[in-house]
Amino acid sequence: MKTNSTAAIVKKKGNKTTDSKGRTDNHWLTQPALPAWSSWRVAIAICSAAFLIRLLSLGLYPLQDTSEARYAEMARLMVATNDWITPWFKVGVPFWGKPPLFIWLSALSFKLFGLNEFAARLPILLVSLGVVGFSVRLALFQMERHAAALVLIILPTTLTFLVLSGTVMPDPVMLFSITMILCGFWIGWHSQDARQARRWQFLFFIGCALALLAKGLAPLVLAGLPIFIWCLKARRLITLWQRFPWIKGLLLTLLIAAPWYIAAELKTPGFLRYFIIGEHFDRYLESSWHGDKYGFAHNEPIGTIWVYWLLGALPWSCVLVNQGILWVKTCWRNKRITLSDWQHFLLLWFLCPLFFFSFARNIIWTYTLPTVPAMAFALAERGQHRWHHLPRWLTACSALIPLLVIGVMPYLMTSDQIKSQKILLNYVHQQSVSYSGILYLHGTPFSGHFYSRGSAKDLSGSEELTRLINAPNARYYLATENDDFDHLPDALRQRFTRVAHHRDWTLYLQK
Repeated sequence: MKTNSTAAIVKKKGNKTTDSKGRTDNHWLTQPALPAWSSWRVAIAICSAAFLIRLLSLGLYPLQDTSEARYAEMARLMVATNDWITPWFKVGVPFWGKPPLFIWLSALSFKLFGLNEFAARLPILLVSLGVVGFSVRLALFQMERHAAALVLIILPTTLTFLVLSGTVMPDPVMLFSITMILCGFWIGWHSQDARQARRWQFLFFIGCALALLAKGLAPLVLAGLPIFIWCLKARRLITLWQRFPWIKGLLLTLLIAAPWYIAAELKTPGFLRYFIIGEHFDRYLESSWHGDKYGFAHNEPIGTIWVYWLLGALPWSCVLVNQGILWVKTCWRNKRITLSDWQHFLLLWFLCPLFFFSFARNIIWTYTLPTVPAMAFALAERGQHRWHHLPRWLTACSALIPLLVIGVMPYLMTSDQIKSQKILLNYVHQQSVSYSGILYLHGTPFSGHFYSRGSAKDLSGSEELTRLINAPNARYYLATENDDFDHLPDALRQRFTRVAHHRDWTLYLQK
């Protein structure tokens, strides 16, 4: 199912172009251009370069506190304890904040490649590559081959997408499930091949199961809203029920996702209540939610999600805003809004996550990630009628984000501002001094646990520190944040020598 391509541009007028049907377009959007035959090759080259750059960067910089190091440490604990049901926030504290699909992936990678940054991040990169694969498949189904090339360029060169594609976070895995759901829905609904339609319909239900294991109910809502509104507007809800194998599909979803939920509740009772009520309702409805067991609430102004999107979707957010303004002007001039079913679906796919989080205060910038495929499709939809040859400005624009990643790498590799304990712990591991252990005053950062392989110990205060260092043959390293060391009794401070410093942390060695 594809749309007809537009007539070639034949005449220029000032800064505009006019096609054979008398339609005009901004000249800067169309010329100069690469030859049509090379557009697909250029798209593959740009996409490959973006992912190759990200692949090479995976192991070059430390896991950073708090989120990335926290999830990597949970994956390390999963491997160390061989407990694949309950992720552990730290020893003895179960993690109920999110389902474990992304933690399973990193844990499996640790099994294959060892405990390192590359192994922690690699599964997320592969999942992001899967998002591109599903998106290009949908573009080839619905639009011209040229439009699919545009999707292949835009997706991996969007700032948020490329950054998160190599980060130990649940959001890329959630995006994979949302993309599978929405691609499965659209192709499963519109394919004229009954066998192909049924395969994609079952992929829709598999995507629902992965969504439940990736981030719970949230991705089902973000994927379900555009489907529901699209069907509701044209009175297609009954058709949706008739066309999809709901009984078999839901059984497949439950067969994949339900066993873990049941096992998790049986192993650590209270999980379901906290996860379903706390994480899905209280987190977003209460601006200063105090029930969060694993972090703190982000109290942002209402509407902040749009600012996050504008910045995170660079450079393409600027192009989309420009195209949106042109479209509004055209609708205003023609006194009517004309959108196809496909364009309605894309608009809902893009807007639903943004409106969903518009009135939420407890949000972070990664919540804009589900909008990125819709943005790529929307620009490709416009581009297949306007950019039959890839404009040189577009290919140049697509190089900005991968080049930015290359430029940031030296900073991430050498900067003293990196929020990670790797630098301090590398100092410990490089010394030939024998020591009894590594102590952290008032709590160990997650990167401290990860890079010490779980050997770092939390100290509650000076009394516990006194007891440990007074043991026979004891010689400890002590890490303290800011001026915590100055608050220790003078007799304790006299027992340590400063040996290293990084960011807000100072490392001492017992004399």
